[in-house]
Amino acid sequence: MDDRMEARIRQTLTDLLGPKLARTATLECLGGHASLRIYWRVGLPQGSLAARPQDTTLMAMVMPLGEDALKSEEGGAAQVPTELPFQNVQRHLKAAGLRVPHIDVVCMERGVVLLEDLGQTHFEDLYLALLTRPIHTQRRATRALYNRAIDLLVDAQLNLQDRQQLPETIAHERSFDPELLRWELDHYLEWGLQAQYGANHVAPFEADIAQAFEHIVEALSDVPQCMVFRDYQSRNIMSKRGDLVLIDFQDALMGPCIYDLVALLRDSYITLEDDLVEELVGDYVLAGQRAGLAWCADEANVRRWFALQTIQRKLKDAGRFIYIDRVKDNPSFLHYYEPSLKYVHHAIAQLPELQGLGDVLGKLEPQWPTRSGATESSARRASTRA
Repeated sequence: MDDRMEARIRQTLTDLLGPKLARTATLECLGGHASLRIYWRVGLPQGSLAARPQDTTLMAMVMPLGEDALKSEEGGAAQVPTELPFQNVQRHLKAAGLRVPHIDVVCMERGVVLLEDLGQTHFEDLYLALLTRPIHTQRRATRALYNRAIDLLVDAQLNLQDRQQLPETIAHERSFDPELLRWELDHYLEWGLQAQYGANHVAPFEADIAQAFEHIVEALSDVPQCMVFRDYQSRNIMSKRGDLVLIDFQDALMGPCIYDLVALLRDSYITLEDDLVEELVGDYVLAGQRAGLAWCADEANVRRWFALQTIQRKLKDAGRFIYIDRVKDNPSFLHYYEPSLKYVHHAIAQLPELQGLGDVLGKLEPQWPTRSGATESSARRASTRA
């Protein structure tokens, strides 16, 4: 398989740089993540890339051949697009002045995209580097770092509002409509609860769960909409020469304006203290007010939306981690299951009308924070297959 992928990459490099550089370029397979895309780093002599003379590497993104390369596993699209979503959304974001990877070549025939190599420093790495500082400086430095990402998000939300001045994008044709919001919640019901603990065990509580889910969907459907990146989190923001760069935006769609802030501050990979999260939500509100984002006028609304979206997003994430383990045979995300439930638990505590959902989850979930069995390893429990 690797040999065939290498051949596809070198053929595409020939289109960009000619046969000599394509033949002598070094290729390093970096693997994939939770998707079907495989990434390779391409090493080149200094000065090979006229558009970026400082760069000596490219990134090759290798996708499944055929229509599968255009599909999203996340839902939200009524039909398979005719253009690679990554390319389509990148063009739109770039036109809005946002820092995104430069695309050099898209060859759908070979399933290869050659694009700018952003290096190896993710936002997560910037955060982890702060943990080496004296403890009394870490919190202030962490807040300052996250404010950079918040400012970038506010800039994006502001700059993407004027749709008439920007290229058309598939992101405007799909949305977090009630059907998709409910599908994501039901993803947790199916995989987080039924698949782990048995449908018969869950059945007596399904009516209560359905009622709570419907309330969440209705409330989120009333939140002001904007384009959301969907996975605006620490491993999908990179740092290159001091700039924060957006990646993994191919599933962007129209959705609740609070969605990306939840993805950032209730990240699966970095657990921030609850009181710091509260401060950062306030920082977002102030930044949004300065920028003129209408939905930031009422801070209480923003905080309520944040709690609602946290419940919806993190329940979906919890279910997804079990799905990835059992369907894709990839258990590497299982240890994020229990932290996701802790986020949900904290958010439910902010919303009196959803206390019933918390009570139900406390009865069903051995890893629910208020239950005595919560300390048991989530990875060990969740990886036990029926």
